[in-house]
Amino acid sequence: MASPTPAFRLLGFPVHVGTGFWMFMALIAFVYANTLGWDGAITLAGLIAGFTLLHELGHAVAARATGAKAEIPLAFMAGYASFVPTRTLTRWERVAISFAGPGVQILAGSVLYVVLGGPLEWPIRGLTTTQFAVLWAGPMIGLFNLIPILPFDGGNSLE
Repeated sequence: MASPTPAFRLLGFPVHVGTGFWMFMALIAFVYANTLGWDGAITLAGLIAGFTLLHELGHAVAARATGAKAEIPLAFMAGYASFVPTRTLTRWERVAISFAGPGVQILAGSVLYVVLGGPLEWPIRGLTTTQFAVLWAGPMIGLFNLIPILPFDGGNSLE
């Protein structure tokens, strides 16, 4: 577990935010500024940061449900839930912890997308910048994280 003083606590979990995390969010905004405009790019970066925290909170809450102690470090390009079990976890408990993060991210992102009036048709057309940012930062990145290779959560569930 990380040793420095946490930036803040969320639901009792210490959250550590590294400089690299903010640098990556700035990089995302810079890369998408031409495509989405600065307002859209900053919205996308903010949503990625928020959904990353929510994703890791899902892992931490699931780990706590098994009796583990958890904390959330947010670092360059990623966040992760670090936890220390107080007992040997079953395979299904480990799988549940792995899937809790993307599950919360996909669910919350999908709900927010629908609340914002995102179209529910395929192919998706006519998205506002905010709808696009929510769809990408929430469900799409959450689904990507389920790819069954390490270091993604889908790969962790195979261990």
